[in-house]
Amino acid sequence: MNQQAHSSELSSSSSSSSSRPGLRRLQGISVIAAVLVPIVAAYVVYYTGIGMPTDTTNQGQLLRPPVKVLDLPFQERGVGPLLLAGEKPKWRYLVVPATNCDSVCDQLLYTSRQVHIRLGEKADRVERLLVTGAPLTDAHYQRLHREHPRLRFVTLPPAILAKVQRAVGLPEWREPRELLVDQQGYAMMAYDKDHSGNQLLKDIKRLLKYSYEE
Repeated sequence: MNQQAHSSELSSSSSSSSSRPGLRRLQGISVIAAVLVPIVAAYVVYYTGIGMPTDTTNQGQLLRPPVKVLDLPFQERGVGPLLLAGEKPKWRYLVVPATNCDSVCDQLLYTSRQVHIRLGEKADRVERLLVTGAPLTDAHYQRLHREHPRLRFVTLPPAILAKVQRAVGLPEWREPRELLVDQQGYAMMAYDKDHSGNQLLKDIKRLLKYSYEE
């Protein structure tokens, strides 16, 4: 009888041991899914609009489809050619004036600067670029550089800049716009002077939360 009980215990122990690898695999898959599913879901919502509540999600104007800017031939003032594809992936605000950077452009630069400051320790994951079709005058550049020391000043050939503006699909470019570019180099949202800093901050905080950092 004792031998039968001992045999039963061995059988139960063997069954429990054989089930542990399967249980561990299941737990591992659950952990991975818990990390990946929110990230994938966030990108699906932002890029397709599927499941997006109209009153609670993005504050900027969603661009459909997103516009690729990764390979554009930017020229950075004082540096030379700038290819975003060769830089560390970051979220970027491109401030794009209609012509030159006027008072409305200044307002967008100020708003994005305040948002950048309010990101605190996450500020290094975001950068700001002023994109014009021609270089700013020295006096204009010096003033903006003093007010926005972390701003990068870049130009695009006017024909390419106009092509980007058309691709974005906004009805008009009589006033500056601010384009939010994702880590893959796609402009995905647009803002104008009527968007507040809190609206920009809400969007970028959500995106930083659900995106990777290299």
